[in-house]
Amino acid sequence: MNLSRGVSTLIFAVGLVLPPSTVRANSLREAVFEAVWGEVNTNYYDDSFGGKDWAAIGEAYRARLPSLESDEAFHELLSGLLRELGESHFAIASPTYSDLLKNSWQGGDSGMAVALVGGRPILKKVVPGSPAYKAGLRVGYQIVSVNGESFANLKKTVESSGVFKNVIPFYLEKSVENRWYGSLGESVELVAKSGAFGTSKRYAFKLRTYEGLMSEQLGNFGTMPMEIETRILEGEVAYLRFDIWFPGLMVAMRNFVRSLGDDVSGLVIDVRGNPGGIGLMATGLAGMLVDEEFRMGTMRMRSGFLNFNVFPQKGAFLGPVAVLIDGSSISTSEIFAASMQETGRARVFGSKSPGAALPSVFKKLPNRYYLQMAIADYETDKKRRIEGVGVLPDEAVALSPSKLRRGEDSVVVAARKWILRQN
Repeated sequence: MNLSRGVSTLIFAVGLVLPPSTVRANSLREAVFEAVWGEVNTNYYDDSFGGKDWAAIGEAYRARLPSLESDEAFHELLSGLLRELGESHFAIASPTYSDLLKNSWQGGDSGMAVALVGGRPILKKVVPGSPAYKAGLRVGYQIVSVNGESFANLKKTVESSGVFKNVIPFYLEKSVENRWYGSLGESVELVAKSGAFGTSKRYAFKLRTYEGLMSEQLGNFGTMPMEIETRILEGEVAYLRFDIWFPGLMVAMRNFVRSLGDDVSGLVIDVRGNPGGIGLMATGLAGMLVDEEFRMGTMRMRSGFLNFNVFPQKGAFLGPVAVLIDGSSISTSEIFAASMQETGRARVFGSKSPGAALPSVFKKLPNRYYLQMAIADYETDKKRRIEGVGVLPDEAVALSPSKLRRGEDSVVVAARKWILRQN
């Protein structure tokens, strides 16, 4: 099969030469189609394609290209092609994907972050003394718009972008936060409500210099802000939260866990909103929580496999552990939570994770389309797949905006109470 065949061949229908605009549209569609089919053919982790004839499937869908009359029909054809694989982590992102996270990190800090609660963007963090706090914004407030762009319109953009549907909540959160990315001194204007039935109000402030941790350059990832939070809650319950699985946080994580003495009742590990990172870091953290070697699971690639083996570490914490997850706990966060739950080492609280555990790449295609495809498969030690299924919490607990405004995180409270009951 010649994947490089020319796309400028004249196309005929009912004996008539199509207008030049139609020729160009069909040529572009053919180029995108061949790029999608070829990427899967070369890089899909299962070279047997689940027992399906990928070449024949390609020919069947390729034959339908000349009859397509709209971009919508073309998008559906590509999506149908990928559905033939029976996998959940494959998607065609339309050109609007570029608009989801359109602002690059420029060093300006607002001091706030959001979580999707009941489909609404709610401020889950507003740092005291930050520009957002000084402007009057508080935890629990609902974002209506950022710099004139309404959340309602942003939601339409995300939902029509073609990203894997299970991670739409994550993209909604990050797209909102991305709208206030900027440089030092850049102005931001929000419209927010103090409650579901509150009146919308405008808040304006200027970004300050970000003074937190920054990651190192890692592969295709540029440097980015990263965060770790450690504290002791009421009842001597330790709390650890970090927002990405990057090596730069490992020393701080290890030092905190090793510092926990016999007086500590238990440990809460919060990976809500954590989209993943370096997969093997999950084995490193798990090794700080056990006294026996075990295997988390296995990642299978096109050529070979990788076992996620956990080795006990010196100074491990062996008390009760609670892991917090939500709809934006992705990839490595899901692998870690599933393993801790499956082995009985931790109890999981929060809401179901999206089931986007596989390492995937976004490949830019002609005409501003993108292909998202998994490059490996993962299953737990008990042969359970997380992909497309997600991790179900042992105790489902939802965030409450009204409680957030009172300074209470319902999920943390539930986990802390469970730990105290174990003692």
